Amino acid sequence: MTCEFSSFHNLSESDLTCYARNSFLHSFMNTGKCISLALVVFVPLAANPQVSDAARALKLLPAPKEVRTAEGRFVIKPSTTILIGGAEDRFAAETLQREVEDRTGTKLAIETITAAPKTTGHISLGRLTDRGLRAYLESQGVKVDDLGSPELAKQGYIIRVSDSGAVVAGRSAQGLFYGVQTLRQLLHAEHREGKTALVPALVIPGLTIRDWPSMEWRGVSDDISRGPIPTLDYLKKQIRTLAEYKINLLGFNMENVFDFQSQSLVSPKDAAPKNAGVKDAVPKDAAPERAALTPAEIKELVDYASKYFIALLPEQQGFGHLRQFLKYEIYSDLAETPHGQVLTPTNPKTYDFIRQVYGEIVPLFPGPFFHIGADETFELGLGQTKELAAQQGLGRVYLEHLQKVFEIMQPYHKQLMFWGDIAVKYPELLSILPKDMIAIPWDYDPKPSYEKVITPYTNAGLRVVVAPGAGNWGVIWPDFDSALMNIRNFVRDGQKHQALGMLNTNWNDDGESLLDFTWPALVFGAAAAWQPGESSIDDFKVSYDWAFYRNDDGDRTFAGVIENLDRANSLLAAAKLDNASDELFWSDPFSEAGAGLAAKALPVTHDLRISAEQAAETLLRSRAKAHLHADTLDDMLFAAQRLDTFGMKIQFTTEINHYYWDAYENQIDEARAQHDLDEIVDINGKLQTMRDAITELRGMYAEAWMRENHRYWLDNVLIRYDNLALEIQAKIVAVLAAQRQYWNTKTLPPPTDLGFFPETVFPK
Repeated sequence: MTCEFSSFHNLSESDLTCYARNSFLHSFMNTGKCISLALVVFVPLAANPQVSDAARALKLLPAPKEVRTAEGRFVIKPSTTILIGGAEDRFAAETLQREVEDRTGTKLAIETITAAPKTTGHISLGRLTDRGLRAYLESQGVKVDDLGSPELAKQGYIIRVSDSGAVVAGRSAQGLFYGVQTLRQLLHAEHREGKTALVPALVIPGLTIRDWPSMEWRGVSDDISRGPIPTLDYLKKQIRTLAEYKINLLGFNMENVFDFQSQSLVSPKDAAPKNAGVKDAVPKDAAPERAALTPAEIKELVDYASKYFIALLPEQQGFGHLRQFLKYEIYSDLAETPHGQVLTPTNPKTYDFIRQVYGEIVPLFPGPFFHIGADETFELGLGQTKELAAQQGLGRVYLEHLQKVFEIMQPYHKQLMFWGDIAVKYPELLSILPKDMIAIPWDYDPKPSYEKVITPYTNAGLRVVVAPGAGNWGVIWPDFDSALMNIRNFVRDGQKHQALGMLNTNWNDDGESLLDFTWPALVFGAAAAWQPGESSIDDFKVSYDWAFYRNDDGDRTFAGVIENLDRANSLLAAAKLDNASDELFWSDPFSEAGAGLAAKALPVTHDLRISAEQAAETLLRSRAKAHLHADTLDDMLFAAQRLDTFGMKIQFTTEINHYYWDAYENQIDEARAQHDLDEIVDINGKLQTMRDAITELRGMYAEAWMRENHRYWLDNVLIRYDNLALEIQAKIVAVLAAQRQYWNTKTLPPPTDLGFFPETVFPK
């Protein structure tokens, strides 16, 4: 028997008989406007390894694999209902419900279908396992199978939108959830005439999408052990935001941030601050708080992440990066070198220690993976292991330690991951490692190819997860030009060699980084891991304003801000400096080294400041254009002002040097000398202006920190602002003293006595 009908929502009783009368499809029945079959149906959607023009025009991140546009559109009205087939899909429906409410103020009803709905238009969320739904999609020319391999198909989805409604279908709850995240990005605002005024409405263009991931695991690794320790609320924000872009793995690089019972000395704890220096952010009478993650918090976080289909990946270091333990004397016999960072494999107590630490942490994380770290073990072979390494070779000592940790972990039935930077040096020995282990090769420099760090593992029969970087560590603003190229090429090569997935890394090497800086790199990583082959950076930049901020002005307002901030790194690189590093910002401008750095930076400082100020102006003027994730703009504004202050520091130091040398060389000209000194120190003198800018930044940074993190470690960054401000204040005092001397004696101290270096070092 053959069934023919023109609209899913106008099925007759005979049609229903033909397509599973009692299925989920029966509950989708509705009256609505038909769309012509000639427009879209019975046209197969061919897979395309590159993003199609139709997908590109939608500005979706990640870009779907297959898109077929059609005439017509579905208008969401207050009467629109979100229909679901069971409780398992309610959470996905609620994320869509919140998006509509945030954008329009209208809260759509969610109904579990038990009978035909009475509404005239609806959004239906269903499963591809439902025979009736499959029949409808197939009748519309939509192929419902072949959404990648069986593992990938579980995360795949189909979207079908016509004038009469929208259907989102997945083979699993996870796939349906990802379809809803894409549907959220398809909602465009328009204003429709109401009874008294224009009211906001959302429309979805007519189309069909078939989509599935290119990599099974798409992850982010957040360094929470070296400075910032995020609050539970901020970690939940991370989970929500990453899930929007179909990330399904979130790792925490941990050293001592767990509330260990067996290792009670090491867990970080906040003290009640006597003088926080953060107005209104930390009350002076605040009670002490525990900064370490507790078992109860981890359980809460695991449960929360599971709703968003994100598995949590604990990375508890089990070899290197353990100074927060090994600095204590009670662990001295476990350290490769005195108070170093690396555990020695020669002491059996090392493995007792690992059993204790892992015994507390591993059971709290039900996900399939556990990360043992093991990167940058540079001290290995320099201390207790020196003799053993000389006998057996350093590579064998290293790899046999990993093998022993693998054996310790066997009762937990986890798939063990380890960083691949050390083991890759010994390709001939990789057979030592159990084949169940997963190597994570990492490399953060932008390179045309990363096969050299991938293929040693794949050739040895080991699985890999590739790890690019967000480029956020040690810098005033991330170096996205380098980071996006690194992510694009590394993920491309990972897909070429059938990597399990990607783990995009965010590090806090100097303890200053704010995660809200890194969203462009994290979202691009999510897109690159979902999309096939080599993802387009240009397409990503065009899409970012809409996909992340829901800004539809067509001007790429916030992408333009990011590009302006990015210029600082490229300008300073052109000046033979690495990038806009924190080191440059903190350098003492009145030291010979600081003067030399400033001299290099000076030629590009005007352009740097112009770009930073344009970014700040745009952020201050255009905040209302961000209809999603607007809270991330505050950190971008801080970065813009910090870059501008850095440029000001370079320029003003140059000018101060010039003015003082001019005064010194023209002491006989009292008016000229006094003018020069007034330029340096006065009510609005250049030194005062620099000091004021630094102290203003201090407050902004403290507020930004507290939006994300526990107070723990904050003072270690604020003291850098204090020290820089004090250096400038000390210079104010010194120049004022020189000015008084000049009034009394008509002589000035030599410039170098005040830290003003010859103009051959610091030119005019």
